[in-house]
Amino acid sequence: MSATEPPGASVAPGTAAAFLRLARVKFLFQSMMVTGFGVTLAVHASGDFALSWYLLTLGFAWTTHLMTHFCNEYFDLEADRANPSPTAWTGGSRALVEGLLSPTVSLASAFVTLFTGIALTAAMPTLTTRLLAVALMALAWFYTAPPLRLNYHALGEVTCAAVLYGMGPVLAALLQSGSLSPLLLWCTALVCVLQVLRCLIMNLADIEGDRLVGKNTLASALGPRRLARLYAAGQGSLYTGVLALAAAGELPLVVAVAQLACAPAGLYVLRALRTGAMAERRRADGVTFWASMQLPLTTCGTMVALLADLALRGRPAPGLWVALAAGTTVAFAWWLARTALAARRRAAADALPGEPALAEGRAERA
Repeated sequence: MSATEPPGASVAPGTAAAFLRLARVKFLFQSMMVTGFGVTLAVHASGDFALSWYLLTLGFAWTTHLMTHFCNEYFDLEADRANPSPTAWTGGSRALVEGLLSPTVSLASAFVTLFTGIALTAAMPTLTTRLLAVALMALAWFYTAPPLRLNYHALGEVTCAAVLYGMGPVLAALLQSGSLSPLLLWCTALVCVLQVLRCLIMNLADIEGDRLVGKNTLASALGPRRLARLYAAGQGSLYTGVLALAAAGELPLVVAVAQLACAPAGLYVLRALRTGAMAERRRADGVTFWASMQLPLTTCGTMVALLADLALRGRPAPGLWVALAAGTTVAFAWWLARTALAARRRAAADALPGEPALAEGRAERA
């Protein structure tokens, strides 16, 4: 379902639209940004850019991201069915829940993308990058798949962060330059912790359905109050770190400013947690939206700031990467504006009297 469709718009069972909804392609913008993030950190350190390795990394990132979606849809089906209040960002695509596709379609698609990822891994140049890619795929697969089912044993939040915002940019950087800079390690740690905090919010939104099926996420283990305290401590520690590193001259000022500019998203989420927003479907959509947006906004802002820092130092990045990074940023900005508009329309529809049931099938799930 696209963001321009009216609330309650239906998707025919077994159609290409149903499959796109199952794939949740809107989230691929995040793995695109993660890839650009890692490449830009490598370019900032080395000054070089290899188009072939960028394309391989992006293909691997999208393939693994899709594999995770298909795998999660299949192995999380019981929890998704038990979830009484999915949001636009949590509770799965609902394509299987609503009977639009057979669960076997999701499982088969997961295996196809897994084998595609393995083929792309074989094309990587070093043993280190191949092992890292294999580890990334394994963690992504067992996030919900048995026997590990990491997200069912309070390990999902950390696993998701390690895969998407930790190993993802590190792999992209290694394929570009073969080495890791101190700046890359800090920036990767920053977005990794932000992703853990974001996953806590996502799982908090699904907590009722998860508990019904015995899915013990970290959010469920903590409970809303301790989760809010952990979220506040995490946000505060990260941005204190940004200030400290900038003051010590270890973080370029323009990069620090870009990262600090994303702090209001976390403050909004924290305030919403403390005012009980997650108990209301309409407000919960907004909380999960901004918790999700803080990550790509931070990666996007950092990427632009790194390129600006190179230019200010008199050694601009290669023109081809500047053009690709600009295209990535524009594409993300378009998606963000489109998604924000869809969220506003859903909120307005939820506010209409006498139509509480509209929320059940409304989310922009493609």
